[in-house]
Amino acid sequence: MNIGKNIKEIRKKRGYTLEEVAEKLGISISTLSRYESSQITKIPLGIVDGLCTVLGTTTQELMGNSGSVLPKEELPSIFDNAEEAMAFVIKLPILAAYGGYDVKNMSDETVIQFANEILGQLKLVSYKYKTEKD
Repeated sequence: MNIGKNIKEIRKKRGYTLEEVAEKLGISISTLSRYESSQITKIPLGIVDGLCTVLGTTTQELMGNSGSVLPKEELPSIFDNAEEAMAFVIKLPILAAYGGYDVKNMSDETVIQFANEILGQLKLVSYKYKTEKD
């Protein structure tokens, strides 16, 4: 996943300049440029949400997810990184349908905790039905 590359590609595809997007987000052009070049990899969740609004896209597209679910082999036993945690949450579209969480108000630590709780619940439910016979 290269969110910086995706931001740049989507921005250009929509015909926006760095200046236009940075102004709409209320950040400097140099900061947006560093996001796009991946010099800054820890992009605040509020900025990710703002980018989606400004660029008219979804977090799933921005994160480079094609809508596919993570294969079991790629799932960690626990998340310790906010970017990976958010990518996991985004790959679960059912969460977006239920809502109840606001990315703008979630710290990196909260995102990690949220993703780990979801991962734990999925493990419990999967185990329950793994042992059930048809």
